[in-house]
Amino acid sequence: MTADQILAAVAALIAGTENPDFDQLRSGGHDDRYPVEVHACDFPPAPFEVEGSTILCGTVSVPEDYDKPEGRRVGLKFALFDALTQSPAPDPLVYLHGGPAGGTLHMIDAVATAAFPKHRLTRDILTFDQRGAALSAGSVACTTGLADHMLELAVATKDSPAREAAYLSELVAPCVEEIKASGADLSAYNTENNARDVRALVSALGYGEYNVYGISYGTRLALEVMRTAPEGVRSVVIDGVAPAFVPILDTFNTPFADALDKLADQCAADAACHAAYPDISASFNAAFEKLQTDPIAGGPRDQSLDAGALYHATFELRNKWRLQYTITPYLPRIFAEAVEGKRDAFDAMVAGFGKAPDPKAGLGSAELTEDARALAAAALDMAAAMRTLGASADAVVRQLRGDLNATLRSVSVAEAFDRRASEALREMTDREAAARFMTDYTVMRSGPPSREALESFVREHFTGQDRADLLALVAAMGPADIERTFAIAAETTKPYEIAVAKAIGFDIYICQESDNSLEGYDRVTKEIAARYPIFGDEDLRKIATGAIDQCAYFEKHRREGFLDAVVSDIPTLALNGTLDTQTSMHWGALAAETLGNARNYIIPEAGHGTIIYQSCARDIAAAFTNDPTAELDVSCIETLQPRFVLPDDPLP
Repeated sequence: MTADQILAAVAALIAGTENPDFDQLRSGGHDDRYPVEVHACDFPPAPFEVEGSTILCGTVSVPEDYDKPEGRRVGLKFALFDALTQSPAPDPLVYLHGGPAGGTLHMIDAVATAAFPKHRLTRDILTFDQRGAALSAGSVACTTGLADHMLELAVATKDSPAREAAYLSELVAPCVEEIKASGADLSAYNTENNARDVRALVSALGYGEYNVYGISYGTRLALEVMRTAPEGVRSVVIDGVAPAFVPILDTFNTPFADALDKLADQCAADAACHAAYPDISASFNAAFEKLQTDPIAGGPRDQSLDAGALYHATFELRNKWRLQYTITPYLPRIFAEAVEGKRDAFDAMVAGFGKAPDPKAGLGSAELTEDARALAAAALDMAAAMRTLGASADAVVRQLRGDLNATLRSVSVAEAFDRRASEALREMTDREAAARFMTDYTVMRSGPPSREALESFVREHFTGQDRADLLALVAAMGPADIERTFAIAAETTKPYEIAVAKAIGFDIYICQESDNSLEGYDRVTKEIAARYPIFGDEDLRKIATGAIDQCAYFEKHRREGFLDAVVSDIPTLALNGTLDTQTSMHWGALAAETLGNARNYIIPEAGHGTIIYQSCARDIAAAFTNDPTAELDVSCIETLQPRFVLPDDPLP
């Protein structure tokens, strides 16, 4: 941010300045068919965002079934970021999240700061949780299922991601029954209606033309927007492409194999790397096979280099955007050394985790004059200082926001009640009593706030001095304290609600409208396992089997033509990452075959959603959105090719 933007944000934060551009939205929106309700953001935005000034959160009401506009409604929660300019382009960027049903509003700070800071320099950014996803899952909520299993889910979540996923899978069947009993029409939760929701949201918020940016399932939705509701769409970016004609569960292992193939191709294209490591695929297979039975001890904190650690580094760590470790250059040497029972390159790679790369490292070998080298070093020093100052400003504004919020809640009987109840709960040793507590707590927070409900909850679950203290606090509460107490309860259970909604929502879309089968998985995997035996592992097959088996709880609601390739002439940019193990880097080209005005690029050293990995991708995507017809400068792509660590290279 510039100094002016920082000053403006702080001034708005202190003064609570409301943005007049949002006035019509506060009054119900621009389209009576899709009413808008403005409310506080469910999750805190980035430090320099000011609710009501630079960002607005709310809910748009749309029909569950667009053919029955007077019927049941679905609330879509959204966040609208005001452009960082006094003269924004009239066409906003609409970001479509992945999953399906992954949601985006629980990470709106990243939307503003990591994904679209360059787009926001010229236009508003709109994002929302799609129907059935995360914060927009209220119309298909599994309230009773969550309440009945709250304690077990909390324990599983704390234990490990794998245990959480396994436990969530057990909730699918009861949740589907609860959703059906609620009157929800599950057949209406599909990508076609999601596409109509995009158009409805844009209209409700007062825009005509707009641009689309989809990541993962968001690319499938973006393509469906082009087919089902193309009105007003000016340009489309699909990033980490998952076209509907690709069965995601059948091809579960395809992106992994493609990422490994790409590593082999990159080394083969580098003469020195190819000479040192002539067959990367064979080297990986040999290393993995050896480490399965003969892990190499030692290293930081005595962590063994085993097959799991090699898999984690090769596939998973490279595809985590919040980490972005330097891994690829080390991998050929790691594979070769592991076969020999050595781990020097692996330890050097791990030692570099968390260390910021030295931006001056390449200056010594660069073909520059001494003056140019000195100027480049000074510029890099200035950039580093600006990053440090920016981080400091972030911290100051976070503290200021916290202080202001604390001041607004200076009479905090609600917080005192929450702390006292938490103290009493920690002393509760009866697991069944704790489970009943969590169940009733979850149910209570979903009802209307009232003193009577709090008193009843306290009498049911506490005794002795705990009960007396908590009842005294309830008696001292005013209306605002009661509201705040229920809000705290909702905040406490919200992460678990989102986890359940994401799990159920994924199945709603994948099971109801896609073709996936264990036979298809086996057919695709057989070819991959012939080259990389690891992917023939039975544990991987069990994961696919579990996901496919869950589809038995859902009815199929296939729509004619949905699995066909989308045909459109809307300007489209396809971006794909070489590190992506969720969607294949080659699927963008497949989707582009039937798009008459599409360009497709593969971005090195980028994972799933290239825009959050590489500034090169951000530059290309922003330039395309600014002018979808212009020639793009993509020369930065070549600069991202990895420089491999050779056998005789000194290790840091």
